[in-house]
Amino acid sequence: MNKSLFFLLLLLQSGFVLNAQKAESTAPATSNDQEIRKATEALTAKYKLNADQAKQMYTIQVRKSKNMAQIAAFQRSDPALYRAKVQNVQKGTLASIQRILNTKAQVDLYRKTQADIRVLRSKKQKELSTQKASKAAVETALLAIYIE
Repeated sequence: MNKSLFFLLLLLQSGFVLNAQKAESTAPATSNDQEIRKATEALTAKYKLNADQAKQMYTIQVRKSKNMAQIAAFQRSDPALYRAKVQNVQKGTLASIQRILNTKAQVDLYRKTQADIRVLRSKKQKELSTQKASKAAVETALLAIYIE
């Protein structure tokens, strides 16, 4: 009896988990959807993506938007955690974008863009260090320099 009750509770719990995952994976809101489509179109034009790559880019942008929405509450409650999570979202998004690029021209453009970002971040970090800005202010400013 105890084993069957245990398995029944386990089955019920897994049903709740699956239901929660389905609810979370619903389509983004329409105003957010416009931003996602705009970002997808800009990146599709920038990298000259084919139809399959554009579809994958849309999925990447949806995931990025969903992740940013999930961590938005931390912006005020725990700024350090928020910055860490934003950095992880940015890294994950860039890694996903890099994975879908398959021509030499696309990869070269991606690498040039990332090199430009590193230069901009380096300049900003030097500027803020001469101003003796706090570590949190430096991290926030560097995270704001993001292309893609």
